[in-house]
Amino acid sequence: MQLNVTTDYDIRVVLYLAKKKGVANSNEICIEMGIPCTYMHKITRTLKNAGIRREIRGSTGGFVLQKDPESLSILNIAVAFEKTMNINRCLEADKFCNRDAVPFCAVRDISLKHKPNYTTD
Repeated sequence: MQLNVTTDYDIRVVLYLAKKKGVANSNEICIEMGIPCTYMHKITRTLKNAGIRREIRGSTGGFVLQKDPESLSILNIAVAFEKTMNINRCLEADKFCNRDAVPFCAVRDISLKHKPNYTTD
């Protein structure tokens, strides 16, 4: 599975904020984590909407983690931002299969029976 580039950047921001253990501004995060500064608004918005970070306003402001870093995992972040965690399209709701094998596919049948329950808690 390959993560969306925005999810990769979200993970990098969370990692930096967890290591920093304090306020970090967007320029600092971009430079230290190799994230294009043009992405920062989108990234920080998604992290805010997920309740992962909050903003400190003012001249010494920036971003801090809103959640305890010990309670976060890469999986939590990926699940919050990826549209799907399925590795095959046939496991999606529309059951699309480019081989027209949905009715008899043994792999799909086993995958659905043993599908992990991903949560963001």
